[in-house]
Amino acid sequence: MRNTLLLSALFGIVFFVAGRFYGATWVHPLWPYILLFYVAVAALLNRLMSFVKDPKSAQFTTFYLAFVTAKLVLSFIFMGVLLYNGVSARATFVITFLVLYLVYTSFEIYGLTRKLRRDS
Repeated sequence: MRNTLLLSALFGIVFFVAGRFYGATWVHPLWPYILLFYVAVAALLNRLMSFVKDPKSAQFTTFYLAFVTAKLVLSFIFMGVLLYNGVSARATFVITFLVLYLVYTSFEIYGLTRKLRRDS
């Protein structure tokens, strides 16, 4: 969880500096809410994975696949609600959201595989 918070802080600093000093149009103004969404999802993953005692068990695979499905559904709901409410610069919002989705998902997979390699 600590690594995810560090990644989120790094993104927050980069997005803040890019938006404030460089006037970056590639970052959507709602980026703090998107980052908050991903921190909440990462906290949920951390909490769910704490219930699994043995990372080599079938229970781990079931929990992880359930989490990935829930994350995808929650992401669609979050994005859909904001788009339905008429968020400005829709294309920028979707691109920012999807890029962060890919980065956080890759980061989570890397963290899990690193943990699994260490435990084996």
